Amino acid sequence: MKNNFNFTLPSLEATKYVLDNGLKVYSFENDSMDIVRLEFFFENGGVMNQTQIYSSVAANSLISEGSSKHSAIEIANIIDFYGAFIEKTVDKETSSVCFYFLNKHQDNLLPCFEEIIKDPAFSQTELDTYLQRLRKQFLINQQKTDHLAKNNFYEMVFGKEHPFGQIGTLEDFDLLERKHLVDFYNSFYSSNKCSVLLSGNVDDKLISLLNKHFGKNDWKDRGDIKEKSLVFGANEKLIKTIDLPSAVQASIRIGFKTISVKHEDYMNLTVLNCLLGGYFGSRLMSNIREDKGYTYGINSILYSFSDIGVFLIGADVKQENCQDAIDEIYVEIEKLQKELVDDEELQRVKNYMMGNVLRSLDGSFELAENFRPLLKFDFEKDYYEKYLRVITQVSKEDIQRLAQKYLDINQMIELRVGNATIIK
Repeated sequence: MKNNFNFTLPSLEATKYVLDNGLKVYSFENDSMDIVRLEFFFENGGVMNQTQIYSSVAANSLISEGSSKHSAIEIANIIDFYGAFIEKTVDKETSSVCFYFLNKHQDNLLPCFEEIIKDPAFSQTELDTYLQRLRKQFLINQQKTDHLAKNNFYEMVFGKEHPFGQIGTLEDFDLLERKHLVDFYNSFYSSNKCSVLLSGNVDDKLISLLNKHFGKNDWKDRGDIKEKSLVFGANEKLIKTIDLPSAVQASIRIGFKTISVKHEDYMNLTVLNCLLGGYFGSRLMSNIREDKGYTYGINSILYSFSDIGVFLIGADVKQENCQDAIDEIYVEIEKLQKELVDDEELQRVKNYMMGNVLRSLDGSFELAENFRPLLKFDFEKDYYEKYLRVITQVSKEDIQRLAQKYLDINQMIELRVGNATIIK
């Protein structure tokens, strides 16, 4: 894959297999390593589709805690005995169950993986233990400014009734029942709503084992929950303070809804974001950390869902400097809108971003990780080559135009969490 930088990007051309039931398997093979990464990616298994708060997270967390054949302890012992590892994740739209294991143990582990994916017990005992742990963690988190800031920011951005903005309460744990997990699992953890990503030491035998254990029609969609079609309202300027008298620092969140990764300006916007607060040498870090000393770290993030994006600036600051830090954030945004970026600074950001892209594609596991967004957003395999080209071609005039177009201070949500008598 050639580009104009005199280096070659690793190919994101996955080897594709289709199991007997139509399940698609995408493989990035590297026989020089002993380890295999096997990920089951469920396109609609995220928080947005749950009918009961916490059901999506609980279903994902407890999927490996017992089956009809083995208890949670027995499954854990099998996984440990063969040196395997399970990684489970849920976001607002998708979920994933990922296994890491040695190729030589695939005969012994694939039957166990089949039980985990296709036959979770969701026992009441495991659910009760899990909820008890979550209740304790919830109470601890209620005393953390950064946790309160994260959850309340999304509620402010999307609204408390929107699936992206809902915040669970302590009472919601009491409302969660086993049937909610089972129904969510049956609706979204199925072969017709799943893709498999393979990487590492993948051989023909492993593909055959996958077909044996996951290629049957015995785990199709059989639930009643339907996928949601979401509506997103316009941005609205909101300012909120959450009082936490015991806080020793303040957490700041500033941002709003913005364009998704599918928009033609999104790649260019990531360059603007990086310059503002996306890396250690960013303007926000230079000003608010290095110059003013208000915080140990501040960053800006662009996060994309399928149909919308979120721009977010976050920092934990000294409480007495909370308002000063917010003021300086707006100063840096206005500078980008009024003044052209220096050529040297812009080139430094470009070099950093290009290096990040190259590092993120270095290895078969990394290729599989970065192939997942291509699946989710239906991008072509040359997406990262196009991205590099955009990074090199974006101009300082583009940066100013994008700052003026997309960083509207009058639409930004502003949230601070801390001791209200100090941070107001």
